[in-house]
Amino acid sequence: MSENYSLVTQYKGYINKADITNVEPGYLVYPSQNVVFNDAEIIQTRSGYSLFGAANSALTPILSSFDWSTSTNVERNLRKYDVELEYYYSGSWRRLNNTLFTATAVLNFRPWWDVTEAKDLLLFVDGTTNLYMWSGGVTTFASATANTITKEGTNTWAQDRFLIGGTRKVTIGAVEYTYTGGEGTTTLTGVTPDPTAGGHSVGDVVVQSIRVSANIISSSVTPDIIEVSRNQVYLADFNIRDVYVSKNSDYTLYTFSSPRLPGEGALLTLDSPAKGFALQEEDVYVSGNKSDWYKTSFTLSSDLTKEKLEIKKLKSGTGQAAYSQSSICKVKNSVAFFSVERVIDTLGRVENINTPQSKPLSDPIKAELLGYDLTVEPDSIFYRNQLWITFPSERKVLIYDFERQYWNPPQTLPVRKFAIISDVLCGHSSGTAETYLLNDGTNDNGFAINSIAAFAYRNYGKRAIHKDFDEWYTEGYISSNTILNLTLNYEYGGSKQVLSKNIEGDNDAILFGSVTDASLGINPLGEQPIGSTQDASDELSKFRTSNNFKRQVFFEIQPVYSSNEVDYQWKLLASGPNIAASTLLTAEVQS
Repeated sequence: MSENYSLVTQYKGYINKADITNVEPGYLVYPSQNVVFNDAEIIQTRSGYSLFGAANSALTPILSSFDWSTSTNVERNLRKYDVELEYYYSGSWRRLNNTLFTATAVLNFRPWWDVTEAKDLLLFVDGTTNLYMWSGGVTTFASATANTITKEGTNTWAQDRFLIGGTRKVTIGAVEYTYTGGEGTTTLTGVTPDPTAGGHSVGDVVVQSIRVSANIISSSVTPDIIEVSRNQVYLADFNIRDVYVSKNSDYTLYTFSSPRLPGEGALLTLDSPAKGFALQEEDVYVSGNKSDWYKTSFTLSSDLTKEKLEIKKLKSGTGQAAYSQSSICKVKNSVAFFSVERVIDTLGRVENINTPQSKPLSDPIKAELLGYDLTVEPDSIFYRNQLWITFPSERKVLIYDFERQYWNPPQTLPVRKFAIISDVLCGHSSGTAETYLLNDGTNDNGFAINSIAAFAYRNYGKRAIHKDFDEWYTEGYISSNTILNLTLNYEYGGSKQVLSKNIEGDNDAILFGSVTDASLGINPLGEQPIGSTQDASDELSKFRTSNNFKRQVFFEIQPVYSSNEVDYQWKLLASGPNIAASTLLTAEVQS
């Protein structure tokens, strides 16, 4: 037989909608997982994840998180599990508070600018009548007297984000202290109780305490979600149709005149309770709980002394509302969200069209989403030109590549909430009180990555004609410790026969030297999703191999490449058989 190989060398993404026997070559299909299309546009095993912070075996998943790039150019990362609200500082997750919140409370956060403090403050709600505020102040202890606390370093307390107005407190260890002055220096004054009785040591962490505003709207309104636009706070209760808007200079004041004055509070009433907020330019988009999307609209009077704030319903159909607040994220000039009807959409302006338009992204993986368990709501994030969506009840993450406009196969990751910490993508655990550094290493915190690249069935352009071959060619890169399995399913589901061969990374006969993975650095950082689904691997060897198979007649065949051991790494450049119309005798298809 002539060795005229029919190779697949161009990959088109992952698809889970069309019949897998009627899909173009180059698509991956179910049950593909834990492989990605990298920056060189070839298939490779995904990178693993490692612990970010200390291990914690307690079965208390991370329920809430927020990554805050403050106005003073310091980053504050928070996570909440059980009753614990923690912040990340100096290489460790540390307690911010464990008395204010219930074990099941989900917190939602947004920064707000305080003119008096001359810094942004972090506001958050938890489904109670309270509105919480944290300044982000963190420093270390130097010394104390009976009524003073001195910090380490030369920055003043105010420069390190400690409050200068109102009732203000700091916490050292388990002891909370009130202070009345000294913020413009390195020594707080008017401190009570006596800090010398606290037994504090040099270098102990000092953190600003959380400030609580009780019954922020009333005793019957319990805000679940929060947004900030034009320095006005938007609060919504999942059980009430009203959205409450604050004054732009006071996050605790929600009153307004009639007619309304610029910058005053407001009351917006929807057709159903709000489910989520999103910012788009200067507008606040509000998702109802089933079908509706709304957009705010401001109109100044001709003399600029009055301002009308309205809420306008957008054109949307049944089920097109966001599934939850966490399923909404900002994507370039649009808003992406997972909808009630299990579709991943974007909402934004289309060129030459003034009204916001909805554009579905998830049609190629429609069947994938329809089968997912949504007991725990999805979480989404935009990172280096990719949309990441986690489905915690499935322990799966889906990744959409905006540059190439296709989906990667599902990734099995125990992630409930995403985080970007120091510009690195992390995942807060869906099972324990742990956080992971994603796209790191070649294993999942010491465990194997079960990587599968299952291609669509191939009929080589002649569905009704028998074919056969006796060699299957594979070309790619492989680590020396890896055994890559090639499985061929003859006819649908392998109903005729299933044959397998191993490709061994230490087989010198098929190797052609080591090369350094050039995935990182191909493009300027930020323009391509470099390091987002894969980091630069260790040196891999180029391989070419042609596995021999006994000729078997078939109509269609599916190749599947897989591995499931710790630290296995491989990439696929090309694969396919020396296919020909069969000359072997066999029974014809008859009706």
